[in-house]
Amino acid sequence: MINPRSAIFILLFSSAILLFLSGSTWIRRKNAGSPAKWLSLCMTGAAVYCFGYAMELSSDTLAEMMSWIRFQHLGIQVLAPTWLLFSLHISGRQNLITIRKLIIFLSIPLFLFFSAQTLGGLNLFHLSPRIETSGAFPFFTYDRGLVAWISVTYLTFCVTASTFIFSVMYLRSTPLFRRQVMLFIFGSLIPWVVMIIYMFKVAPQGLDINPFALSLSGVIFSLALFRYRLLDIVPLARDVIFENMGDGVLVTDNRGRMIDFNPAAGRMIPEIDRDSIGSPLKEILAPYPELILLLDDDPAESFDIRINRGEMTKYYKCSVSLLTGENNESTGRIYILSDFSGIRHLMDQLEELAARDGLTGVCNRRHFNEMAVREIYRFHRFGGALSMIMLDLDHFKNINDSFGHSAGDAVLKAAAKILVDTLRKTDIIGRFGGEEFIILLPETDTDSAADLAEKLRGCMEGLSVPFQDRAFKVTASFGVSGVVSPCKTSFEELFEYADRALYDAKTSGRNCVVTSNP
Repeated sequence: MINPRSAIFILLFSSAILLFLSGSTWIRRKNAGSPAKWLSLCMTGAAVYCFGYAMELSSDTLAEMMSWIRFQHLGIQVLAPTWLLFSLHISGRQNLITIRKLIIFLSIPLFLFFSAQTLGGLNLFHLSPRIETSGAFPFFTYDRGLVAWISVTYLTFCVTASTFIFSVMYLRSTPLFRRQVMLFIFGSLIPWVVMIIYMFKVAPQGLDINPFALSLSGVIFSLALFRYRLLDIVPLARDVIFENMGDGVLVTDNRGRMIDFNPAAGRMIPEIDRDSIGSPLKEILAPYPELILLLDDDPAESFDIRINRGEMTKYYKCSVSLLTGENNESTGRIYILSDFSGIRHLMDQLEELAARDGLTGVCNRRHFNEMAVREIYRFHRFGGALSMIMLDLDHFKNINDSFGHSAGDAVLKAAAKILVDTLRKTDIIGRFGGEEFIILLPETDTDSAADLAEKLRGCMEGLSVPFQDRAFKVTASFGVSGVVSPCKTSFEELFEYADRALYDAKTSGRNCVVTSNP
């Protein structure tokens, strides 16, 4: 048999504990945000309910009981809506809440609260209020009318919706976070089951056991708050944050087995699926040697990698972080892959544009010099042959002066096209001045370079460049220089001799090829 004094003491103690938890939760609102605010309000409502019921049990008259019941509804009507709002916010579904929906949603508990205040007057909520004396101690009872059943329906809706949200979160959460979600599910179900028992009048001695159930939920939440640091971690928005991240995330345990991943990682690495859970990450990444860097015992915190997939190249920024548990012991790793292929391809395009002559499309002078120096370094290291051709379009200034720069541009583009179409892909072509072009020929001796220059000269001589209502005939002068190992040279020396040969070609009547070797 329940002792009234014991029940009152438990209720007062529970009210104090719930207020303490409410304050502790409110303090965490800066880190946890809105979820902490709604949970704090919910616990405050439970504390008010427990305190009011303790005062009801200590009352001797019906009037005193009714005054405390009206007070209790300050907390009772707060519980259901704040709990559902808490579940929506902590799961990241706050976007479902609009001002209009919130007004409608909160108007129901507001109506129920004012209905409860009619106790002793219209009695909209509590029909036929009276004191029952058949049990171990007098207690307040009443008949359930329409408003009371509206209250039960509203509470059932809120708890069912919250439980559904938490259940979805449980299914989508990693084992690391499922304990926290289960605490929420139990915290939702216990008061709801107890409320059903009370509404159908099967509670012991007619006692309202709802406040006691709320106290039990308070113990569960205190475990969640202080044992699992629930609102410090806030893992429950995983299905919104983790699942919808644009970056790929892989999580492994301290034995290198994959325990979780997000959809973005699955898109980046098609070999990853749910069947991969529990498999060594080394085996999963075997088709991608570039990613094996991630598995080093002491990997760099951040590095870039390139993965070739057929004709497509993807670039990723990779970072590795340690997962630590109690006592800062390592429990696993988190790998994050950020796809920056779009930015990298754009950078490559910008670099290509910066390296090319805007009119002709061949290398500009700066880029040609850079590539030529690298090629000469290769020649010094591995030997072979290396040649250079310089060419200058004859009487080009007359075209610009007589017909304008548009005509000159048309001639330059036509000449550059002949060079690109005739030369090898390994040859380096650059525009060196207004009408001057320069060509570096790897693995080509001077005689072969001179033969190629003669071929280019013939192509230029046979060129007719249409412009408006006329066509231009073009010729060019060529200077050739070259070296064969073990002879050494520099870019400046090779250029000097090719330039000297070009000067000789121009002074010899133009439209010819002259050779001058270091």
